[in-house]
Amino acid sequence: MRQLKLASRIDGIEESATLALNARVKQLAVEGKTIYNLTAGELACETPAFIQAAVAKTLHLNKYTPVAGLPELRQKIAAHARDFYQADWIQPANVVVTAGVKPALYASLLALVNPGDEVIVPSPAWVSYKHLIELVGGTMIETPLTDTFDLDPSTIADHITPKTKLVIINSPHNPTGAVFSDGALRELAERLKTTDIVVIADDIYTKLVFEDCTPLSTYGFNHLVIVNGFSKSQALTGWRIGYLIADEAVAAAVAKVLSHIMGNAAVPSQHAGLAALSHGDKPVMLDVLRVQRALVESGLRAIPKLKYTLPRGAFYFFIDIRAITKDSLSWCEQLLDETGVALVPGEAFGAPGFVRLSFVTDDAVLKSALRHIKQFVEKGPA
Repeated sequence: MRQLKLASRIDGIEESATLALNARVKQLAVEGKTIYNLTAGELACETPAFIQAAVAKTLHLNKYTPVAGLPELRQKIAAHARDFYQADWIQPANVVVTAGVKPALYASLLALVNPGDEVIVPSPAWVSYKHLIELVGGTMIETPLTDTFDLDPSTIADHITPKTKLVIINSPHNPTGAVFSDGALRELAERLKTTDIVVIADDIYTKLVFEDCTPLSTYGFNHLVIVNGFSKSQALTGWRIGYLIADEAVAAAVAKVLSHIMGNAAVPSQHAGLAALSHGDKPVMLDVLRVQRALVESGLRAIPKLKYTLPRGAFYFFIDIRAITKDSLSWCEQLLDETGVALVPGEAFGAPGFVRLSFVTDDAVLKSALRHIKQFVEKGPA
C-alpha cells in the first residue's frame, strides 16, 4: 500500500514535549520502576470537593450550549475579571469559554494572524507557542529574557518589524516561574503605544503567585487579549475549561472559529467553572506550594553546581545545569534511567543547559528526588 502523504503543515509539528515525557514517566511507573515525577504541569491534589458536588447535580444536562459558553458562566467570568483585572470594560460579550486555554490561544491566532505575520515570544517559552503559531502560517520570533528571567522590552522593540502582529506575554512564566517586573511591563506598554501590535496575556498561572502580581490589563496596552482558565488554580486540568477575554470583535471572531472546530466546552466542565467562581476562584493549594517551593530551594542550595532563580509564581524551578553540561536532554535521560527522577530538559523550551523541575507533588517525593539529584550530580558523568 502506498504511504499516505500528510499535509506539509504537519512536517514541523512535534508532540508536546512535556505531555510526551509525562506519559513516558507514567508508563515507567506502571511497569514497576520507582519514579519521582517532577515533570507535570498540574496540581497533585484532587479537584475540590465542592466543585465535584456541584457538577454531580448537573450531569443530567446534555444539550449543546452557545459556542461562547453558558450565559451565566460568561456573566460570572466577566464580573470576576472586572475586579481581578481592574478593567471596567470587561462584559459578558467580551468573554468566550473554551475547552482549556490551548483552544483559546489557537482560535485567537486564527482570528488575528495572517500567513507571514510575526509573533514575538520571549524565550525560553512554553512548548506549544511555536507550533500553534506555525499552524496558522505565522512565524515565531524569539526574544531572550534577561539573566534573571525578566522581560526585556528593548530587545522586543529591536525585533519589531512591519510584519509583527502579536506579542505573547506569559507571567507568571512557564518554564521559569518568573513574574515579570512592573518596570519592564510599563516600558513595553510605552514602546507599543504607537503601534497596532496585539498583546496576548497567557494568564493561566496568574492565581498561583507568591507575592503581588499586577495584571497586564493595568498597563494600558492598546490591544489586549487575555486567556485564562481554571486548570491550574482549581486542579481541573483534565476537565479542560478555560476562557478568553478580548475586544468584542475579536471575541466574536474567536467564537465563529470555534463554532466549526470545537463547538461548546463540555457542559460539566462549564459548571465546574461556575462552582469555582462561586468561591472566588481562589487557588486550592497556594499555601502548600509555598512550603514545597521552600523545600526545593533548600535542597538545591545543597547542590552548588546547580544554579536557580527563586520562582515568584507558578510551580516550577528552572535550573541552570550549564556548569555540568549544555546537553540537558541527555542529562535528563541519564538521570531518569539511573535514579528514576524525571525532569523536563530545557531543549523543550528552547533553552538547552537548563532543566525544569515541577514541585507539585508530596513532600516525601520531593525530598527523595532532591537527594537522588544531589547524589547524581556529585557522582558526575558515567
